[in-house]
Amino acid sequence: MHIVLNTPHSHFNFSASMAEHQNLIVPSVDPSLVVVSVAIAIIASYIGFVITHKVSQNEFTQEAKVWRLCAAIFLGVGIWAMHFVGMMAYRYGIPIAYDIPITLVSILPAALASYVVVSSQQLKKVPFVVRSILMGIGIGSMHYAGMMAIKMNAMMVYNPWLFGLSIIIAVLLSGVALKVDERQKSRTTALHSAQTLYAAIIMGLAISGIHYVGMYSMYVVDVGMSHTTIINTPPEELVRVILAVVFVSSLLLLGLIEYRSRVLATVRLNTILDCVQEGFINFGRDGKVIYGNPAAARLFGIQQDAFPQFYISDLICDQNGNNAAILNSIMHLLDKHSPKQVTERLVGKKQSGEVFPIAITINTADNTEKSFVCIIRDLSDLSRQEVFTQNVFDNLPLAIIVKKASDLTIVHVNLAAQEILGQQKAELLGHNDFDIFEVEDAARITASDTNVLETLNSATIQEEAVKIGDEIRYLSTRKTPIFDRGQNQQPCFLLTIIEDVTELRKTRQALEHANKRMAMAADAAQIGFWEWNAQTNELIWDDWMHKIYGLPKTKQQADYSAWAATVHPEDYPTVAAQFEESLIQKTEFHTEFRMLTPDDDIRYIKADGSAEGTKMFGINMDITARVIAEKEAERLSLTDSLTGLANRSALSQYLECEIPRNARQNTRLFCVYIDLDKFKPINDTYGHKAGDEVLIAIAKRLSDTVRQYDCAARIGGDEFVVILTDIDNDNDAAHLSSRLQFEMTSPIYTSVGQLTVGASMGVAQCPADGNTIDELLSAADTKMYEQKRAR
Repeated sequence: MHIVLNTPHSHFNFSASMAEHQNLIVPSVDPSLVVVSVAIAIIASYIGFVITHKVSQNEFTQEAKVWRLCAAIFLGVGIWAMHFVGMMAYRYGIPIAYDIPITLVSILPAALASYVVVSSQQLKKVPFVVRSILMGIGIGSMHYAGMMAIKMNAMMVYNPWLFGLSIIIAVLLSGVALKVDERQKSRTTALHSAQTLYAAIIMGLAISGIHYVGMYSMYVVDVGMSHTTIINTPPEELVRVILAVVFVSSLLLLGLIEYRSRVLATVRLNTILDCVQEGFINFGRDGKVIYGNPAAARLFGIQQDAFPQFYISDLICDQNGNNAAILNSIMHLLDKHSPKQVTERLVGKKQSGEVFPIAITINTADNTEKSFVCIIRDLSDLSRQEVFTQNVFDNLPLAIIVKKASDLTIVHVNLAAQEILGQQKAELLGHNDFDIFEVEDAARITASDTNVLETLNSATIQEEAVKIGDEIRYLSTRKTPIFDRGQNQQPCFLLTIIEDVTELRKTRQALEHANKRMAMAADAAQIGFWEWNAQTNELIWDDWMHKIYGLPKTKQQADYSAWAATVHPEDYPTVAAQFEESLIQKTEFHTEFRMLTPDDDIRYIKADGSAEGTKMFGINMDITARVIAEKEAERLSLTDSLTGLANRSALSQYLECEIPRNARQNTRLFCVYIDLDKFKPINDTYGHKAGDEVLIAIAKRLSDTVRQYDCAARIGGDEFVVILTDIDNDNDAAHLSSRLQFEMTSPIYTSVGQLTVGASMGVAQCPADGNTIDELLSAADTKMYEQKRAR
């Protein structure tokens, strides 16, 4: 098989067998140039990977793109240089020249392939296999494009199998190199450098591999071509030029990147220093200020560019104005056995002469200890805050004592502590509890302090009795260990907060005694106390409330509904309305109501209280006995004690209501006046006991005869009155009168036997015979006597 591709300067020929070519030109190979070419490929790859790593750390996107392009061109030039140095290693014994335009164009595929390497982070979305193929094809294209630039009076013939193998080697090795490069980006610095070198070696072998396999696949055949004059370029000179170009470009590119990195770092540092709020000053070993940031310029009241005119001792001194204070700090910093950082609280001096407190941290600027840097913080606000905190501390109502953890001596007390202990601050500072309290009290307090410091747990002591002077005081104490910021293991101070509860204790005891007396009085008076929160519906009862309402105490808290269920349904609306009005108006309330016990007994309750906010407070008293007594007294005042009938007062009250009512309803009212006949002889013959039995029997007959809403009354010894209401006609009245007459004259059975009395009756009608009580009674009495005389 023989294929010829015509090109401007040579022919691209493929042949699977060289047997058909008789005039082969066998080249000699210079091993030194082979080694140089491989070294160029490895060095170019290494520099390309290093540049890629530096570019990936660049924070400026547009600048990073430019540097990636430069790195790609450089690596492309390295691949190109390797190719031509590798070409120079082959000596064919015939003149060879190169087509300059094609030679220059052959750099492009190498540069494009190199871009895949330097842009590995940006091309992550592109599949790894595709990137490996692009890299391998790029290297191969550069090699075979460079071969097309060769001018010679011979024909180059390629073995297609080796030709393809060179491309495959380039793709595979490029893939391995890219993978190694990707992994090395996540390694530590030491591993990173080693992995970069491994990746560079593999990439250099990929570049060299395609070149030398490609060269091995090529045969140069003398086919008697027409000779043209070719000016042979000495290979040694061309190699030197290529190496010089690669070396100089490497130095320039790396130097430019390093310079740019330092410039960017300087710009970034200056930007940071310009933005920070703390002062930053750099000064030499002689104390001469080199640089100060804008914050430092504002602190000292000078122009930023004027700093080189000052020494650091011109700006900083101690509390006494000693300018050597900063120099002492520097000497301490230079001590080999001291830490390489010193922090001091000194005084800053403004250009106007004003001084202000500062905190300064000094560090060496480099390992040579030829210059120093210091960070300065203005403590003016902090000093004012410390004064403010001190004033708050001293004027707190609670006593505060601060003790050193090492020996429990007092280092600070406030005014309240001085008042409780009865000593001035100067008398307390530096002393311990044994200098202040009795030995027994001091030992107990010291043991408590030690326990807090050892366990690192806060402790609260309630109402501890301590003798201060000649008086026993009761103190509630809270003790807390205080840790230094730099020491997290052991406390450095013990904070004690003290409240003198002596008077509170006395008041509480007096209140407890008063409560006991009140409870005793409440028990004697059977008064129950209660509290109700209208917002939460919580109801609190004392023991007597449970006794009054007959409800047992339970763990479950009572509420309003439990009480409301006990109130008599007829009384609840009135009581609830009074409660609501008291809550709204925030006034007192006084009410009486009936309640039902669990046994359905009725009790009478008197409730008094007041409302405050959403709460009501009050007392309940069981007044059942009193109400029953009052009702009985009222009943007795309106009842005839012997017969149980209404008396004259009850009769009067009844008529005062019924006369107007009957008039409104246009009905008639009849008053029947009854006087017993032959009653006196019974008293005289059988005695008053028999007479009383007769009266009681007559009263019962009257009660049984009249209607429920009528009234039967005894107004005298043997005189009775019956009021009949709502009478529509005379027949009804006559019928009722007849029944009464019959009942009065029927035999009565007594302890002395059967007795009989008579009755004279007079009937008066309202309104015909009168409209008042007296008129009716008078008219009925007159008619009764008329009947008695008629007999």
